[in-house]
Amino acid sequence: MKNIKYILLFGLAISIQSLMAQQEIQESLEVSEITSLDEVKTSTPMENNTESATTIQQDDEETKKSKWNVAFDLTLNSRFIWRGLVLGDHPNAQASVTFSKGGFFIGVWSSYPFSIASDAPNYKEIIPYIGYGGKIGKKSNLAVMILPHYDPNVGGFLDFDNDGATNRLELRAVYNIGKLDFFVGWDFYNSFPGSDAPLYLEVGYSIDMPNSITVRPFVSASPNDNYYTTDGEANVTQIGWYTSKSYSISKEVGLALKADMVYNPDREEFNAAFGATVKF
Repeated sequence: MKNIKYILLFGLAISIQSLMAQQEIQESLEVSEITSLDEVKTSTPMENNTESATTIQQDDEETKKSKWNVAFDLTLNSRFIWRGLVLGDHPNAQASVTFSKGGFFIGVWSSYPFSIASDAPNYKEIIPYIGYGGKIGKKSNLAVMILPHYDPNVGGFLDFDNDGATNRLELRAVYNIGKLDFFVGWDFYNSFPGSDAPLYLEVGYSIDMPNSITVRPFVSASPNDNYYTTDGEANVTQIGWYTSKSYSISKEVGLALKADMVYNPDREEFNAAFGATVKF
């Protein structure tokens, strides 16, 4: 059973390679058109999900340079899964507001649970963020941001004196080239005891399916001492896929349904979460 993560990794790599080859054959039969990404997403508490998630709207270049843009979204999740860890078994609401102009963006993301029992885990999080992103090639985009992970249950917003329990600072980068994406998160200040400025690495590939469904298989790991794994040492943290389908309600309102399937080989746990996001 301990070797199951390597079998899953091998199977995931074969599946992605096969799907990439099929898409390349299909795209070679069509007229290619280079377009910018509609949005750059970070995973949560904002990845996928989201770890759930900061979204940077990438509008037309002239529009971006001429005015400030505002994006707001609200997500309802069946549970909070972040980087392979379950941060709450109860449904939760996650909202974000992003102001952007040119490649610059600033905003706030938050997560609040709907705890059914009074003694249930009640993990909350508020994350202000600031960053810059844009195209660095014909088919590639890069976004870099800095953000604090703030837990209002533990202490004050400016409290950095309790070993990461209330606040820790993270430097985050998302790089997309075509449908392939890379995510890096680095806790560079006030991380939890026993973790040596932990790194979180994730790679995924977005696959367009029939009926406007997108599937993103992914794998993530931490290469140094961290708080993601049971023993705090380097290991694979999750293997899985995200599935989503988007709908256009009106010109300014969109709806996205999602299903997250995540296996944590370190903890030998399989978790699933379902959610809906309304975007304004």
